[in-house]
Amino acid sequence: MLMLAMIGIAPHPPIIIPEIGRGELSKVKQTVDGMKILSGRIKDVQPELLIVISPHGKVMQEGPAVLTQEELSGDFGQFGFSGIKVDMQNDRQLIDLLVEETSAGPVKPVMLGNNGYRFPGGKTLDHGAMVPLYYLQEAGVSVPGLHITFGFQPYSELYQFGRALRKAVDKRGVPTAVLASGDLSHRLTPGAPAGFNPRGKEFDQLLVNFIRDGRVEDILNIDQCLVEEAGECGLRSFVIALGMLDGEDFKPEIISYEGPFGVGYLVAALYPPDNSHSASKEGRPGR
Repeated sequence: MLMLAMIGIAPHPPIIIPEIGRGELSKVKQTVDGMKILSGRIKDVQPELLIVISPHGKVMQEGPAVLTQEELSGDFGQFGFSGIKVDMQNDRQLIDLLVEETSAGPVKPVMLGNNGYRFPGGKTLDHGAMVPLYYLQEAGVSVPGLHITFGFQPYSELYQFGRALRKAVDKRGVPTAVLASGDLSHRLTPGAPAGFNPRGKEFDQLLVNFIRDGRVEDILNIDQCLVEEAGECGLRSFVIALGMLDGEDFKPEIISYEGPFGVGYLVAALYPPDNSHSASKEGRPGR
């Protein structure tokens, strides 16, 4: 039985939360619709565990950071909406298996326990995790799992970390979905959050095409000057997720892409081979 059910690639702008976006929501309609579709896809595979890979938690020099508190929670108070809450339970068995599988590798997880790092106000979940989790929980998917913040190790090492994470999932032995959270370029337009750079659009188009065509080697070897000039935040999340599909002829689906506020928002799904739940042609957006 296939333990890795599917991988979702999701952006994390708080403005796509209806209560936060309000009148601006129409400007990100493709992304809102895309997140609903992705959440439905994940619900269809009936995962019993969920791994969230985020760029906005605590970043450690030693390796990807793993929150180990039994109950993880957060709200959107930093955006003025503390009443919007998201929670998630940790799966201790999966954490232990990840430690075991990475013990001989170049990158090992850094455990952040009850006496470790805390987000301001005692929150443990960052908005990179909370935005996609909000949509999943709205769709009725609320399962335990794992929260990981990537490290700034070389892509090849993060990819190996993803391979080890896949082995841990397989040993855990229950259907598991992955959410790789990350925005693309933050420099698409004049007035964009990180300033304008014409190479931002080039990066986004290239990455979307690479994911659409399953060109993993090209993603791992992408021009670092282009990455820097694009001002992205999600590529390392995607690299870890792709490591979980190492050597497999996976099926990619680009659900939506847009950049209305100068930041690229990609929603996509990656299906391992022989996944009977992979998206049907009927109703597939095909962007």
